Amino acid sequence: MKQIYSLTSIPSDTNFIAGIDVIGNIKKLFAIPAQIPGCLFLLCIRGQCDITIHINKYKLKKNSIALIYPDQFVQIAENTPDCRFAFVGFSSTLIQHPFLFSNTIQYAPSILEEPVIELEPKTAEVFRDYFKMLIKAKHQNNTLVREEQLPLILTGLIIELGNINKQEPVKKEGQQPYTRSQEIVKELIRIVVENYKTERNISFYADKMHLSPQHLSTTVKKTTGRTLTDIISAFVIKDAQAKLKSTELTIQEIAYSLNFADISFFGKYFKRYTGMSPKQYRNLE
Repeated sequence: MKQIYSLTSIPSDTNFIAGIDVIGNIKKLFAIPAQIPGCLFLLCIRGQCDITIHINKYKLKKNSIALIYPDQFVQIAENTPDCRFAFVGFSSTLIQHPFLFSNTIQYAPSILEEPVIELEPKTAEVFRDYFKMLIKAKHQNNTLVREEQLPLILTGLIIELGNINKQEPVKKEGQQPYTRSQEIVKELIRIVVENYKTERNISFYADKMHLSPQHLSTTVKKTTGRTLTDIISAFVIKDAQAKLKSTELTIQEIAYSLNFADISFFGKYFKRYTGMSPKQYRNLE
């Protein structure tokens, strides 16, 4: 478990991790929702799986790459037995590097919108070369060289993905221009991500978007098939599940971190959406 745990908690004093998942640990790790504190690239090198990033589901197959930004929730399901990944994870400290931030901020919206991209075989090979370089760098003894190179390499990876998103929109399987309703839902998700830990009131989100609660609720239901409350709850529950499985926080501490008044209310809320208590979920094998 120690090797797996390091992937979901890249410490600030470890700039990055890189490797090839030869025995399938990654898909086991993400069988339950997990929250990545850093930035994680997953390149599928064999097989395929369904991956959920936040509340959106994607198909990840050979030569597809996923980029998970800090604090996004990830879950892998319905994978083929041979599903394997090459991976690179960067710490939140490295992501905040001034050079990296200034050169990649323009690509963040498109990557957040389409975090999974199916690459041409030649392009996938380019990313494999990046990963090989990082795996090699991981074993270098010269810390100064590594610190100088990493922001450049990570910047290159993000720019490469951002350019693919911009240049190849036709590959997004018949995607049409966004309707006003879809734009509203996109903006809502962004605001929910920023506020779900403290705000679960529909009126709060409606005010943020300068819409009436009724209009926002109706738009969300028609566009997604889910209620606004369900969407907010999905983030809260995924956060709780991640903390229950990957941290040593007490259930009371988790409840308070998600702005529940007490452990009893949190327990009832959690059971309503999962069918089990927080303690039962934590002890679930």
